[in-house]
Amino acid sequence: MKPWTDYLVNARHIDSIYHKDKPSLNNVDIHEVIFHRDGPKISIRMNLNEFPTSPPPKWVAQKFNTVQIILTLVDIGDVSMSGWVDTNYIANITIEQVNGKICMNVSNASLKLVIKSSFMDIESVAAYTRK
Repeated sequence: MKPWTDYLVNARHIDSIYHKDKPSLNNVDIHEVIFHRDGPKISIRMNLNEFPTSPPPKWVAQKFNTVQIILTLVDIGDVSMSGWVDTNYIANITIEQVNGKICMNVSNASLKLVIKSSFMDIESVAAYTRK
């Protein structure tokens, strides 16, 4: 299976921070899922489970320990979601290409989210200190 970063329109944001050590999308902390009518697109804000081994110097100076990204999927073809009933979502995300579309599966014990889209990119990458 290809790394999830291979499906990004532009992987330079994540590559510049993680270099060759691609972060996994296992046990990510999902903060929000936003459905936009423009596009249509869906944005998912999450904390990655892995901090880079060689973070930017300003992240080291500020003692950041968590990377947060917003993944955006554009030109949504289909979406299904169930189980948005908790206040904390530690989930696993898998991404693959099926019939020329990007298929993202987000799941944990209660949450099930499946998105099919034409494009996926990183809207933002940030870091902060999580206690």
